[in-house]
Amino acid sequence: MVFYDARPIRTAGQVLLDAVVVAGIVAAVVLGRAVSASISALADIGTKVHDQGTAFQEQLSRTATALEDLPFIGASASAPLEDASQSAERIAAAGAQQHQETLHLAHLLGTSSATVLIIVLAVIWIRYRGGFIRFATLTQRLGRKPDGTELLAVRALTTRNAVGRLGADVVDRWRQRDPDVIRALADLERRATGLRLAAPNKS
Repeated sequence: MVFYDARPIRTAGQVLLDAVVVAGIVAAVVLGRAVSASISALADIGTKVHDQGTAFQEQLSRTATALEDLPFIGASASAPLEDASQSAERIAAAGAQQHQETLHLAHLLGTSSATVLIIVLAVIWIRYRGGFIRFATLTQRLGRKPDGTELLAVRALTTRNAVGRLGADVVDRWRQRDPDVIRALADLERRATGLRLAAPNKS
């Protein structure tokens, strides 16, 4: 598989893009964790409400229980405190629910923000790097086939504007299966694709 262009300037650009994408993914994860942590801090409010509500409810409940032992007025005196105790219990439950919902929201937003950024970076990488890797790898495999040089020559002849640099009679020489022209056309295709030129055959 071919990951980088054989041309130094383009290689540098591809390495830079890879580094930017990797750094961006790391930054996206860090950002997602920061978003999650900042929202999770709000869950402390719910925790405090729950703890204080629970403590207040327990205190009211104990007081109401103690008042119930009073003769004649015990039931009437403890009733308001029991009602207040139930209200404090509901407040404590609301605090616990707020705590759980805030943590869920923190996780959701943190994960979502990181995921969106990573997807954007992945799309950019696939757009500018994935296409090159796929096309260059397919071209390399094509060139390694028994008739690969001839196939690359045909592709260069039909798709590359630089063919004219090989001479005005390049098509005629290709039709005559001139090995020098076929090799030059194949090398032109390899160069345009970003591959290294094939080593010359030793006679």
